Parts: sequence; C-alpha cells; structure tokens
Amino acid sequence: MKKIHLGFLFLLLATLTSITISPAFATNDSDRDGVPDEIDGCPNLQEDNEGAIDGCPSNFVPWYDEDFDGIQDDIDQCPNVRENYNKFQDTDGCPDSPPGTGSGIPDSDSDGFVDVVDLCPTQPETFNGYQDTDGCPDNFTSTIDSDRDGIVNHLDSCPLNAEIYNKFQDTDGCPDNVVDSSFVDTDNDGIEDKIDFCPTQPEIFNGYRDTDGCPDVALDTIFVDTDGDGIADKFDTCPNQPETFNRYADYDGCPDSLPSFSGRLNDSDSDGVLDADDACPLVPERYNGFQDEDGCPDIPPYSTDIDSDQDGIPNSIDQCPAVKETYNKFQDTDGCPDFVNSNGETPDSDKDGISDYADLCPTQRETSMVIKTQTVVLILYLQLIVMEMEF
Repeated sequence: MKKIHLGFLFLLLATLTSITISPAFATNDSDRDGVPDEIDGCPNLQEDNEGAIDGCPSNFVPWYDEDFDGIQDDIDQCPNVRENYNKFQDTDGCPDSPPGTGSGIPDSDSDGFVDVVDLCPTQPETFNGYQDTDGCPDNFTSTIDSDRDGIVNHLDSCPLNAEIYNKFQDTDGCPDNVVDSSFVDTDNDGIEDKIDFCPTQPEIFNGYRDTDGCPDVALDTIFVDTDGDGIADKFDTCPNQPETFNRYADYDGCPDSLPSFSGRLNDSDSDGVLDADDACPLVPERYNGFQDEDGCPDIPPYSTDIDSDQDGIPNSIDQCPAVKETYNKFQDTDGCPDFVNSNGETPDSDKDGISDYADLCPTQRETSMVIKTQTVVLILYLQLIVMEMEF
C-alpha cells in the first residue's frame, strides 16, 4: 500500500513539473488606470484607488450618462459628446461619420469631438482629467487657443479676443483698440487720445519713441537727434536740450523755460517765450488764456483796465498809453519807449537836463521859467514908465 502511495506522489510531481507557468500581461488599458480592460468595470474612467479596485472611480454611478446619448459613461468613449446614431459605430458613444459617405459631422482626429467644436481638430483629446472637453491633447501646460490668434490661452491676456497684429504689443494677445465708450483713439494707433501727442496721426512703431503716438523718424545715419527729443538736429532750435512737450511751442525743440541759456537764444523773463518772439521780454507772460503767445502779462478782454498800446502796462499806470514800452532795462515800468546810450546813460541832445525820450524839443534847450518871468516883469515895468512920461 505504501508503494502505491509513493508511486502516486512521484507521478503527481512529474505532472506538476511539466506544466509551464507564464506570467499574465494586460493586452489593453484604455484609461491607463492600471486595471486591464478585460476586468475593468469602467474601461473609459480611471480608477481612483479608493475602496474596491474594480477599475471605476469610487463615486461612479453605473447608470450615469453625462451626454444623455443613452450610452452609460462607463462604456461611452466620448462621455461628454453625444452619439449621433448614424448606423456607424453607434455603440461607442461618439458622433462619428461613416467612411466614404461624406455624411454626418466631421471629426478629423476621431476623438469624439466634432471639428466645429474641437479646438484641436487634427489632434485627438488625451482624456487625462484636465480640460477633457476642449478636444486637445493637453497636459497641465495647455496649448488651447480659444480666439485662434496664435497665442495660447495661458499666455493670452485676452483669450477670447484675437490679437490685431499691427506691430504694437503684438505678444499680449489683445486687440490694440478695445471698443469702449471711454476709450477714444482718433488715429487708431492703439494709443488713447488723452495721452497721444499726435491724436490725428498714427504712431509709426519702429522701436523709437513708440509710446508718444507720433509718426516719428527712426534713428539712422541721416537722422541725427542729439538730445533725443524726436526732432532732428537740423530742425531743432535747441539740439542739445530736449523739448518738454507740454503743447506749447512743441515743434521748436526747446524746453519752454531756459533761465540758464546764454547762447544765441534768450528768454530774459523765463516765461517760455524767447526774447526774439516776446513782445515783453523782461516781463513774464501771465498764462490766462488771452494772447498767451505774445509773452506779455496781458489783461483779459473782460477787464475794465485797458492797455491801448498792448505793451503789458495798463493805461491807468502807463505814462505813454498810446506808445509801446521798449523794454531795454531802463525805466521799463513807465510804459514809454525810452532808450539808453552804449555807455548806459540816457541821451540829452540839447543838454537842457531833460532826456530826449521825455523832451518835446530834444534839439532846443529848455528856457528857464525864472528867466521868462523876469523878462515879462521888466517889459511891463518899462511900459509903465513910458505911459507916465506921456502924461
């Protein structure tokens, strides 16, 4: 009996050793959750490894159908897009087109998103739980470009408004001129009128002063602008001093106030109007909206004080109200057009002690009133003597 048992054990051992044991490999795992499709209860939905490992997420509801196409999400290859039921692959849950028929809705990349709603119609969606409804093979660095302007959404400041490529801020993804009642841009150069120095002339975006709104000339060998104010030296009255651009004489190339300037241009009263153009070079302009370009501290037209000769000195204090003051640093407040000699003295041609500018007879000496009075008294006295002699 023992021999029979022993022989049986040898036979069983030989049988077992002849069996080849091979490891099992999954042939397919559509949702890449580590559970082979053949035992995955939800081959298109990833296992979240919570609770039972059946291939379905823990919150899975077997009868849930997100796109309401009658195919449950666990077997729907396009759970977010409805099946179109055209008798071609009607059980996959995707709105496909029969090959060769040209009918149905095109889905070029066969990812279940028809081309008209697929942001990447030639690249299939990856269905990785990140933006799975856009139709793009995205990852956490998405390449979605909603406005199709060539700038992906995560880099696009205006993802729903396409960029206008006009060489002005072309990398921000925004159209340069936003339709807004508060945004006025007359020349359509993308620079609002209130900060545009040339609101009716579009900026030339050439990398040189592109924010001032003016069509300036690019720096080259012909264009020389020493002070960098955008005005070429050959047109710039002050080539070494930049223009201040305050809408007052902005085209001469000079700052409006040059108190320390001692060259060929002078502005003695520092009012921004050069002496050559200043009717009152020693009295600063009073910028009151009335004749502000003449350089004189004039009086508005609504004032009761009149300045007939328009020399900046009102008639009430002007000793020569009909003749302009000369402003030569000699009695410039009296309102009279006086002058001085090269030696700084006031001329007196007839040497009568009265300067020529105030002398009604500058070439004839004044006769003293005392002499005239004595002469008259002497004549009257002689006449009385003659009359007495006659009586």
